[in-house]
Amino acid sequence: MNLRERQKGLLKLVDDYRDRECHRLLEAAMDQAEELKSQAFRKQRSHLHTRVLAERSRARERILGARAERATQKRLASEVRNLTLLQTAWPLLHERLAARWQIPEQRRLWADTYLRRALVLLPSGRWTVRHAPGWTDQERGAILSGLQDELGQVPRFRSEAGIEAGLIVESDGAVLDASLGGLLQDRTRLEARLLALIAEGEGG
Repeated sequence: MNLRERQKGLLKLVDDYRDRECHRLLEAAMDQAEELKSQAFRKQRSHLHTRVLAERSRARERILGARAERATQKRLASEVRNLTLLQTAWPLLHERLAARWQIPEQRRLWADTYLRRALVLLPSGRWTVRHAPGWTDQERGAILSGLQDELGQVPRFRSEAGIEAGLIVESDGAVLDASLGGLLQDRTRLEARLLALIAEGEGG
């Protein structure tokens, strides 16, 4: 083999080595590029997932906030409505009860109901029954004999202008206040009952 042929052979070896090395480097570069692309995709996907979760969380917070605000507004509206109803209903209740005492049949029912209750709650000593004007001796006579039998003595009746309607029974320091003022004394409980009755009426 002469020199030219050896040179040609060496050049071919160098070319082959170069081609193989270039091919190897190119494949390595492509693999690295693919890995970098995969990493970038995973990173973007992770960021996107994080943003989606954050947006969902913000959306839930906005929904919960809106629901809470709506519930608060509804509650406030209900409270305003109830207050308006009570401001209207309370004077009417007072007026209707006062008017009942002016009707003999209603007055008799009122007195009979609370005198029977007094027989259960109060001692059977000497009774004083203070009452609103309008309850006549003739009307009282219908229940007087029954009371006298129960108590063993005649109760003392006294009309008082300061009592708008109803009666107050006293016995040995114990008192049953069935006057209009006494019946309306627990305003909080009565207002709650009024609202419950209104709600029942609306539900029915």
